[in-house]
Amino acid sequence: MSEFASVSASSYDPAALAAKLTEKSAEGWTVVSIVPTGGDITAFLSRDGGAPGAAAAPAAEAPVVDPSTEIPLVEVPIVEAPPLEPVAAEPAGWAVAPEPAAPEPAAMAPIADPAPAYNPAPAYTPAPAYTPAPAAAATPAVPAGWYADPAGRFELRYWDGGTWTEHVSRAGQQFTDAPVA
Repeated sequence: MSEFASVSASSYDPAALAAKLTEKSAEGWTVVSIVPTGGDITAFLSRDGGAPGAAAAPAAEAPVVDPSTEIPLVEVPIVEAPPLEPVAAEPAGWAVAPEPAAPEPAAMAPIADPAPAYNPAPAYTPAPAYTPAPAAAATPAVPAGWYADPAGRFELRYWDGGTWTEHVSRAGQQFTDAPVA
């Protein structure tokens, strides 16, 4: 007789799901299916009999199952989200232009003839003009993932970080649909 279980973890922390599945694997569980469930990822597991090494329980009366009420399990492929790009840190005071730098004595041009009695202000080379750093590439404000379908035709639709895709889900099953404009 088979046992069944499920484990869930946040879709933003796949390492937590991996750790849980590794622990369950050591107990003899195998993965039947992994599906997105809202903001989480749920793995459905099964194993034969009881825990490894445990004696099988004496056969009791098997429950009568009406085959017309069984819900078949459907294996759904996992859609990999593209890796997130690191966000460039903004330099301190990025919105304020710097104060103009005062000329340094070494940057001043030498005086040609110090002999004249009247000496106007010495000429100097001005500091280079302020040039702002190039703008970082725009990063998506909302990370890629499964969200409520904005068109309302399905429960969930996959957001790739920039646009809505054709990947949709209803009641845990994935479909393809025209992307939302």
